[in-house]
Amino acid sequence: MGYAEQGVRPPKVELEVEMPEALAADPEMAQAFDALTPGRQKSWALRVGSAKKTETRASRSTKAREKILAGKGALER
Repeated sequence: MGYAEQGVRPPKVELEVEMPEALAADPEMAQAFDALTPGRQKSWALRVGSAKKTETRASRSTKAREKILAGKGALER
């Protein structure tokens, strides 16, 4: 039985440190991120978290703003 059938929300997606920092600094982006589907949230978690360097993860978090505000996942155009 899936989450929708049970009437519960799926668990929150685990994010790297840089993404929550970017969301805390930008309330508009945080609200848009929370409105994304769990799958789209996970795509951003994977996109940002896959970088090895802290600088790259921070840069990806910042660059994600426009797509997140548009309601898109990391792999959508």
